[in-house]
Parts: sequence; structure tokens; C-alpha cells
Amino acid sequence: MISTPRLTLYAMLTISLAFWLIPGKPSLGFAFADAEPALATNLHRRLPTDDSTTRLGEAFRFVTDFVFTRHSLAFTGEQQGLRVIGAGFPRTGTKSQEAALHSLGHRIYDLRSILENRHAQRWVDAAKAWKQRGDLQPSHKLLQEMEHAGYTATLDFPMNLFALAFAELRPQAKVIFSVRDNEEKWVESWAYITKVLGHFTTRPWSWIIPRFDFAAELLLILQDFTWWAGEHQSNVDRPLPWFEILRTNPMLDSPEGRQEWIELHRRFQRELEESLPPDRLLVYNVKQGWAPLIPFLGLDDSLMEVDFPNVNDRKSIQVVRNAMDIIGAGLPLWILAILFMAYRTLGLVGFSKRTKAKTT
Repeated sequence: MISTPRLTLYAMLTISLAFWLIPGKPSLGFAFADAEPALATNLHRRLPTDDSTTRLGEAFRFVTDFVFTRHSLAFTGEQQGLRVIGAGFPRTGTKSQEAALHSLGHRIYDLRSILENRHAQRWVDAAKAWKQRGDLQPSHKLLQEMEHAGYTATLDFPMNLFALAFAELRPQAKVIFSVRDNEEKWVESWAYITKVLGHFTTRPWSWIIPRFDFAAELLLILQDFTWWAGEHQSNVDRPLPWFEILRTNPMLDSPEGRQEWIELHRRFQRELEESLPPDRLLVYNVKQGWAPLIPFLGLDDSLMEVDFPNVNDRKSIQVVRNAMDIIGAGLPLWILAILFMAYRTLGLVGFSKRTKAKTT
């Protein structure tokens, strides 16, 4: 059942798409990757393909990915179990890892998968059971459901926080902890994207995705680390009753806050190295490409002949922020437009029925 806020946003984006497809109207580069073939073909003919429109298309896709179930959750293939555990934090090459693992045939469970499967609260409950009582049964049940759905790898935050739990539950799985050349550059990049992701915790997005802040809750439970310092609302501006702007995040905008993130990163790596043998843990920089990854996963060396995917999505982040602001600030106008279209549609239907009744 689709909630009213989600239905509103879906209708809003549908109207936008229809408007952009009208001949002579300016195209903004918005396309659903999983659209029907005829619609996808029409979009391809009408939309320009320069970098700016591509980034805008990626921006809308990024936003809608967190709102709608866009990936197929059905799985009919052979279940292989969890084989790869991604323990790295965001902005450490996890997108390149995702592309690499996809090319190796893996199905990846990440933040989108949590939201799509409505697992957010269950992971919070599993974290509490593990941390407070040493009980991994809730985590094991979720893991079994993941495997039944065909997932073979976990990746990115917040799933990386469960790396040691998964490693204990699946002794055959390999753990990859991704790093960057420089910790300062990592935390700078993480702060940058957090300002975009943080938008999902403000209005109107908090109404549309009410449990997006569960990741911060997991961080507090499992690592005793507070993502937000002080009252959240003190860091948010509200220029409109329905629209908020994340102004600052003290835990990432201050030198002290960034240093705490670096210390968390170091502590997490140390816990992995102390808990896992070298043949199960790979500390990995994506700049190394396939060379350490393929042997570590026990795969054939011939796979290294294919170019390693290098994904850098930082250029799209600001476009994502702009797209979210446009959608959020104009939400009432879109609602009015939807109501007006519904009124006109119902009016036309009523007129058609009255005309038909008169003729008969």
C-alpha cells in the first residue's frame, strides 16, 4: 500500500515527466531506468545526452530510488548464500566496489535494499539484541531472508556496521574493508555527501521516508557514536512550513567532529583486524583494482583482463541537492496541480456521462 506522501510525490514526478515529453517543451534529462520499453525509447529520442542532463537524470533517480521500490525483489535463481561482506564506510570507493561485485555476479544488499524491504526497524532491533544481549538470532533471521532473496554481498553504510556479526554467522564469507589514501580526504568527502543524505531527515522527505534516520540510530547502538551533536532542529532552517534545509552538521562541519569520525574509522578497522584472520579480511583501496581482489575472493585470474570499474559520483551530489530542494520547496504547488488535474478529469468524466445519458 503506497502512503499518501509517496503517492503525491509519485504523481508529481509523473506530471513532470509528461510535461517534459510534450513536443517543443524543454527537456530536463529525467528518465526512469526501469521504465516500460516504449516509454524508455520515447525518452531516449527526446532527451539530450550531455553531461548536465545526465547528472540531472542521475539526481532524480537518486532521489526516487529512496522513495520507490525500483529494483526487482523477486529471485528465482540458485541461492548461494552470503559470500562477501563489505565493511568499508561510504566514500571509500564503495560505488566502484558495487560495480565490480555486480560484474562478478553478486547481488548486493545495501541501504536501498533495507528501505525497499522495509527492514529498517528490524535492523535496529537486531542491533539492540546483538549489542545489549549478545543475541545474534534476529540478525541471523534477517540474513537468512536476504540469502533467500538471492543476495550474496552486503555493502556500504549502515550494513558495514554488522560486518563482524555477519562474519561470525557466515564463516565462509570474505570481508572487505575499503580505505582511501588519506583519512582527511575521506572525511571531507563523507561530510559533503552527508549534507545531501541529511536532507532525507528534514521536511518534506522525513514525511515521505519516515525511518531514514535509522542509520544514525544503528551507529549509536553499535559504535556508541552520535552522528548528530545537540538538538537536530538547531541545525535546520525552515524557510517554509513544509520545507527544511539542513544548514550544518556539527559532527562533520567542525575539526573536532571530523577527527571523531577519523577515530571511529580507525577503531573499526582495528576491531576487524583483531577479530579476523588475514585470509578472511582484505584492507583494500579501489586504486589497486582487481589485483588483490580476485585472488582474495578465490576467483580465476582471467577475470582481471576486464577493466576495473571506477565510479566517481561526486559531481552529481550538488545536482541531487538542487533537485531535492526544487521538489521539496514546490511540494504544495505540485499538490494543487494534482488536485486540479483530478478535478478536471472527474469533471470531464461527469460531462461525458451526462452527454451520453442525454443522447440515449
